[in-house]
Amino acid sequence: MELDEERVNLLVCKTCKTIEEIPYAKNGKYLGEGKYDQSENPFLESAVSPHERGGHMGMLTDVNFVYWMTPKVKASIIAQIKEQFTGKSSPLTAGLDAFGTNFYETKDNYSQDAMSCWQLHNRTTDCSDYKNDRKLLDAGTSKERKAEGLGKSTIKVYLCDFCPVKMEVQKKAMKAKGLDK
Repeated sequence: MELDEERVNLLVCKTCKTIEEIPYAKNGKYLGEGKYDQSENPFLESAVSPHERGGHMGMLTDVNFVYWMTPKVKASIIAQIKEQFTGKSSPLTAGLDAFGTNFYETKDNYSQDAMSCWQLHNRTTDCSDYKNDRKLLDAGTSKERKAEGLGKSTIKVYLCDFCPVKMEVQKKAMKAKGLDK
């Protein structure tokens, strides 16, 4: 896999003020310059449907995967997207974080950690540590949840969810299910 030739789709929701990464499919009509029509991308429907049902407004775009995984370039891309939607510039660190949660800063930290892990594994696309217990990210809120009468969280997020290998694993899973075209 040549990462400098890979792309990632970005689903930008103006209503939610979010950017969601969606694997890029190379199964549609070739459009030139390494781009393909994404209308038959099997990953799109499950990502776009909740936004459409909610009447949200947004756009689908794609960027070079290496650019998106480079923190400074990614911050610039986010700033450009925000400027496109709002018509005004803002500091690069603000991104589309409407609730002030520093979501993108935290996500960038995880992405950098995942890239470091991937490099330690010799940039493989068949990682033996993929989503094992050592890669589980834990919020450390089990005591607080218990005190509030809540059960154990069923949400599992792994460092692997921020790794470039994730797209390859998803593609293999779709192929195994016969959903690739």
